[in-house]
Amino acid sequence: MFVGCLWLIFAGAQSIELENITIKSLNNQWHVTPHYRIELSEAIVEAIRNGIEVTFVSEVRLIAEKNWWPDQILTRTEKRFEIHYFSLSNQYQLKQLDVAKPTAFMTLDGLLQQLTQKTRFDLKKHPEASAVEGRFYLDHRALPSTMQLPVLFDPQWSIEAQPVRRALANMDPS
Repeated sequence: MFVGCLWLIFAGAQSIELENITIKSLNNQWHVTPHYRIELSEAIVEAIRNGIEVTFVSEVRLIAEKNWWPDQILTRTEKRFEIHYFSLSNQYQLKQLDVAKPTAFMTLDGLLQQLTQKTRFDLKKHPEASAVEGRFYLDHRALPSTMQLPVLFDPQWSIEAQPVRRALANMDPS
């Protein structure tokens, strides 16, 4: 009985966490690439395989940290990605919403690797900037309207990385 309960808990487990943020300085820009580790729940994977379009958002903020005051957000940039599955060709499709051409993948793992490891943001340098913050989450509002309310309270659909900062002072000049 106890083993069965543990199996049910871990069978629907999902997580996403920021492993690292790569920052490279070039001319008047920082090239920021957040690297995430993601595990989708069976409910999300099943929804994708049943033709439900799922949208993820990768967000990066350029922060000016203030002592004794709230930090100031200098720049906030997000990239939105739609995941589609085509059952006739057994292919997954990753479409960045501001890029015209989608990319096809044979496996969901390959798609997730591309999504969570190779998304680069180009941020204009600000002299008062002291840190970069990254965050990644599932956009519940982009789901079909009949799913939005039920998944809001379903733990198998609550997947969001906590914002993680990396100081710009610690970056390697390159």
